[in-house]
Amino acid sequence: MSIDFSELKDWLIPLSTFVSLITASVGGWLSLREYRLKVQAETRLAKSSELEADIKLLKLFTEIMNIAHARGATQLSEKAIEKVFSPENMKELGLKIENLHPVLESMIITHPVGMAAQDAAIAAIWALGVKHEILRPVAIQALTSLSGFKAKITNPYLADLKSKYSEKLLATADYEQQLP
Repeated sequence: MSIDFSELKDWLIPLSTFVSLITASVGGWLSLREYRLKVQAETRLAKSSELEADIKLLKLFTEIMNIAHARGATQLSEKAIEKVFSPENMKELGLKIENLHPVLESMIITHPVGMAAQDAAIAAIWALGVKHEILRPVAIQALTSLSGFKAKITNPYLADLKSKYSEKLLATADYEQQLP
């Protein structure tokens, strides 16, 4: 068996082309797989970031609700608790373990919120409900609850928000029955 170099030369060019194409195809396939994995990781990261942002938004929303409901910061004096719950004062006041809860509640001081801050918070609830879809049902529920004592302020915002959001809420406040 003799090797004819001209025939071998004729086969080397297609063979080397074939090997190059296979190598390029495998490399391209591996690159696409790597790219797909990176896209999936970025998608997961984006969803995680969106969830985190939604949680922060809802937390801030509930803080605004405290202002809209005219509730400021609360305080509880540790010294007052120590003094009231000392054994001699408990005996003198006739306190027992069964009736401590009302005493504790009366020791908490809630600072009031001004009317302007309260009205601004109500408007902020409406604005957030209009802007953020995730807050729309929450804002409707909040404005419905607040309409029990601030109907003149909340009802226009509530009507506007309800006109933009047609979904049925899962639960409604008792105050909704009083609305026109």
